[in-house]
Amino acid sequence: MIKVLIVEDDKLVRRSLIQSFNWEKFDMKVVGDAKNGQKALEFLEGTKVDLIITDLAMPIMSGIDLIRQVKNQYYNIFIVVLSLHRDFEYIQEAMRLGAIDYIAKVELDNKNMDQTLERIQKRIKKEVRNTALSIFQSSNELEQGFLLLAEKSLENTIVPFYDQRVRGQDILYFSLEALLIKTRNRQHHQEIKESLFNLPKWPISLLILELYEGTYHYTFDELKNLVLQHKDSLLFYELSNKQKVKIIELNDLKVPDIQSEKGIAKIKDRLVSLDWIIDNHTLQGILSELKVLRLSKSKINELLFLTVNKCNRVYSDVFPVDLELPPIFEYWTDVEKWFNHTKEWIHFHVFSQSFTSETNQSVLKAISIIEHELNKALTANDVARKVNMSRSYFSVCFKAISGYTFNEYLRIARVNKAKHYLINTRDKVRVISEKVGYVDIKYFSKVFRQETGLLPSEYRKMNKV
Repeated sequence: MIKVLIVEDDKLVRRSLIQSFNWEKFDMKVVGDAKNGQKALEFLEGTKVDLIITDLAMPIMSGIDLIRQVKNQYYNIFIVVLSLHRDFEYIQEAMRLGAIDYIAKVELDNKNMDQTLERIQKRIKKEVRNTALSIFQSSNELEQGFLLLAEKSLENTIVPFYDQRVRGQDILYFSLEALLIKTRNRQHHQEIKESLFNLPKWPISLLILELYEGTYHYTFDELKNLVLQHKDSLLFYELSNKQKVKIIELNDLKVPDIQSEKGIAKIKDRLVSLDWIIDNHTLQGILSELKVLRLSKSKINELLFLTVNKCNRVYSDVFPVDLELPPIFEYWTDVEKWFNHTKEWIHFHVFSQSFTSETNQSVLKAISIIEHELNKALTANDVARKVNMSRSYFSVCFKAISGYTFNEYLRIARVNKAKHYLINTRDKVRVISEKVGYVDIKYFSKVFRQETGLLPSEYRKMNKV
């Protein structure tokens, strides 16, 4: 809240100013009025003021003299002058001394008085930011303070600090969602830290980075670049639905590194291999590696989209319904929950209670092997050996869990893969036949027709996009 003092020798004008403007609409409050500059200075001794609106021509102490005194004693108070049109030279002098704007007295009778306050409010915000910027940039090294990062604008959220221990010049906005509070000494630093903890519940998600004197070596520009480049990623990985406000030391922050294409490709291969479905240790390892990469939300969604599509394609014949991604992952912990929940869902709907967990996992692994080796001549004996089971026991378990014999499942999987190629590629039928494990194109066409009622060429024509 911007606290306003009205200084004007005409009582009626003072009353008109106080009553006519909609101060609250622009986050302002008139905390007092004075009839001359001397009375205004006396008022300032006992009351905090952010903005003085003063006339220029007054007895005892003029507005010009008041501006000089205020700028010498209270450098963080903004001043707006009241004037008549003929006071142009005085207005120029007032602006030279530090006034940020002026109000022509004829505006007091104008129906658009809101525009005047809105203009002043914007000017104050601009002056605060410009003043803070010059203060911060005057030092090559930042000493201590707090960096606040949020998903939404901090302008209204930070207002309580103006009424406590922070001056406007102590705050610098890197953007509407990121600001820096510079603390002047250790005592001031501790007071601000206590204020951050003791304020009522924050209305927005907030990551607070604490900057200690002598414990880091960020310059102003380096800190600004960190914020502008990585804010969204920092919020995504550091906060959670259970902890939407968090304070950590800047040195403890894990800054996203430049990810190599090789590193991303490696994690992608591990995800789409679907080994994480079978083994919990593998899943936790993948999640750990993925978190270390600190990928952007969009890149995470891209990888998960590929993973879900692969799951649905490989296990389409054993899943009761297709897997789906949520509309949005707000935090990294949501990604972890989704993976763990999805793994549990698959086990619940696919695993048979008649067999051990190890046996169920072996059958899921066998299904994955079939998907990856459809172009080869597969037999139940080959796959059983790869999952360390005897052929006879493997055949019993496979049918009980998947609902199909091995040969039935293999045939369905090959036809489904062929459908995909027919719709999404321009490969000739002969090429597709070989890709799904049929060397004899005539036999492939026969099997395909048995499963779909159509020849491959007919199926492609009917489903042509």
